[in-house]
Amino acid sequence: MITSKITGKTYSPTDVVYISNVLQVKKMLDYLGPEDLYDILWTSEKRPDALVFVWARNDRTKECKLLWDQHKL
Repeated sequence: MITSKITGKTYSPTDVVYISNVLQVKKMLDYLGPEDLYDILWTSEKRPDALVFVWARNDRTKECKLLWDQHKL
């Protein structure tokens, strides 16, 4: 388990999704609010020198991703 130094929330890396597209993150925050945002990382693990937002993997974020993919978010 990981505890975020930013949000204080605890999560398992297998129970989250990582998103580095800042526009997508902004739209997700507008749609979902901050409840499902678990952490913010600065890392090169997913992309070189990227700001990566860690979201809960659940039905709400799944729906949000589908709306994003359909250009409806």
